[in-house]
Amino acid sequence: MTVATKTERYTRDNRNQSTRDFSFKLVLGSPEHSGITIHFLNSILVGQPKITQVEILNPFLGKEFDDDKLSILDILATDEQGRLLNIEMQTSLPAGMAQRLTYYVSSLYVSQLGEGHQYSELRPAISICVLSQAIFAEPPALHLDFRLREAPTAQTLTDDLQIHLLQLNIFR
Repeated sequence: MTVATKTERYTRDNRNQSTRDFSFKLVLGSPEHSGITIHFLNSILVGQPKITQVEILNPFLGKEFDDDKLSILDILATDEQGRLLNIEMQTSLPAGMAQRLTYYVSSLYVSQLGEGHQYSELRPAISICVLSQAIFAEPPALHLDFRLREAPTAQTLTDDLQIHLLQLNIFR
């Protein structure tokens, strides 16, 4: 393959990625399409309080110090219960994807509490990641739901931290 062909393929792939990102954010992250966002969230968060309103928020997670990591989410929203909802799309699986999602949901959770606030005021932080590739081959599931649970009995400690993975490649 020539350098020109590689450059053309790279440019085409990046343009396709940018178009997918833009479309994803336009459909699910736009206040004008909040009904679609609500329907999407309710279809994933089955068995949880139904969402009837969402507010799209600034997706930049603030830095407290200059050397803190700057994180920019695809879509950040809150619902009428005060839950913080992060919606991500990944067309590739970068190294550390599980840690990245854990970092995002933990950052959203920690950011809620200020001096003098009570821990009982914390609202759930939920990340939903739409994946074009599976992180886990087994089980071959479209929707994987991760929470803080005790291992042998699966007793839930809290539902305040959730990571939902939608592995779209299982339909191939």
